[in-house]
Amino acid sequence: MSNKSPLLNIMSQSLNKVTRNLVRDFGEIENLQISSSSINDFVSKTEKKIYASLLHDLTKSRPEWGIKINENFTSDKDKYYWVVDTLNGKYNFLHGLPYFCLTISVEYNNEIIATIILDPLRDETFFAEKGKGSFVNDRRIRVTKRASLNSCIFSIYNDKKSNKIQKINLNTIRSLATNHSSLTREFGSAALSFAWLACGKIDCLFADNLDKNHIACGSLLIKEAGGYLTNTKYIDAYKAPNEFIIGANPTLHKEILKKLNNMN
Repeated sequence: MSNKSPLLNIMSQSLNKVTRNLVRDFGEIENLQISSSSINDFVSKTEKKIYASLLHDLTKSRPEWGIKINENFTSDKDKYYWVVDTLNGKYNFLHGLPYFCLTISVEYNNEIIATIILDPLRDETFFAEKGKGSFVNDRRIRVTKRASLNSCIFSIYNDKKSNKIQKINLNTIRSLATNHSSLTREFGSAALSFAWLACGKIDCLFADNLDKNHIACGSLLIKEAGGYLTNTKYIDAYKAPNEFIIGANPTLHKEILKKLNNMN
């Protein structure tokens, strides 16, 4: 693709290599008349195949770089890292729901400098590099220009381990949506929610208890699309893992934080 650098091409080619088998395996989920434990085993095998392929290709392309796959981590200064999520939206995949994706990001000095989110079922590849904008396939994308919370789409990612969003903020967010005739949606894939915020399909995003591995793909993509993804103290979400985070365009982001502070 014309907008991709050599680095992004490495990332894209590594993901495309596993896409056909991933889509094939997803098609098998609906046909499997077996126990839930067998389906879990099937999905685990799918994820292991993705893991092995990406580990091989990325390590081969940049052997001196670190690589973190499906794990939270700390990083060394002045070292590059591949940050990989092999199946974001795993439980959707497990149940035959068509909302899952694969992601690769590059970190340097605790900052994401390149990222890709591949949605295999919709054939959409979202990508960004620091200072070069955000794209889906070959089309430049930007967050919505909406200036009011009225009639917005709020995306909520509610991690099963989360405490804050379940006990404190979830009802607050729903009340905020209701007060402004807006709607809430839970897609079950944080990465797809990041991508859809970046391209303007949704207006606001709320998530909690995401580790660095899961935030990496959204942090740069949303920023390069003109949006914010931060915690409640305006700290970049990637530098504030496992906290309640908010994503939106600058105007809505400011308005949301103001209203949440007034409601709590």
